[in-house]
Amino acid sequence: MQLTGFLFDLDGTLANTIPLCIKVYQQTFKHFTGRDYSEAEITAHFGLTEGGICQQVIPDRWQEALDYYHKAYEQAHDECNEPFPGIPAVLDLLRSKGIKMAVVTGKGIHTAMLTLHHLGIADYFEFVEAGREDAVVKASAMRRILESWQMKPEQAAYIGDAASDVEQSAQAGVLALAAEWSATATIDQLEDIHPYASFTSVESFIAWIELHVEPTLVA
Repeated sequence: MQLTGFLFDLDGTLANTIPLCIKVYQQTFKHFTGRDYSEAEITAHFGLTEGGICQQVIPDRWQEALDYYHKAYEQAHDECNEPFPGIPAVLDLLRSKGIKMAVVTGKGIHTAMLTLHHLGIADYFEFVEAGREDAVVKASAMRRILESWQMKPEQAAYIGDAASDVEQSAQAGVLALAAEWSATATIDQLEDIHPYASFTSVESFIAWIELHVEPTLVA
């Protein structure tokens, strides 16, 4: 398979950061509203940036809530200070094959960069495309990266852990791959669209890359 670009989701794909995000949202919203929020109440807003979520939940004090979230997120990040086991090997393998790499996430750029640097993997990625406050925009973010790379959609793949990731990949025309190695993955919610391939472990993903992704340059 002649892929020359690989795009990654962040939360739940590169690292087990979704429980961290939920915890900090719960802390933030309780601080500002005085009530507890369930995981389902939090994840119903996922796909937007932290600013967008704060605008929906605490519209009158959203900027203050966002500032609080950013500080609490950074303070709590030691609870998740490494990628999923095997992810550095994935990135090294793709780099050795000459594959360009980028991150496309629904997170805001502040937390996305903080997390990538905290995990020690920021330098693998040429681009990091963050989300927007008002809409899920991963497909358009993928297209921007491909344009920068002067790459056709069929030359790139996107891997994510959410049903919406597969849908956005289909919209962008890239190869849709599903990361199901996290307990928080929602790929099983898909109905009409299915990923090209799905992986329940990082090890199986590595094996697929070794078998199907050809080098783009001589190492």
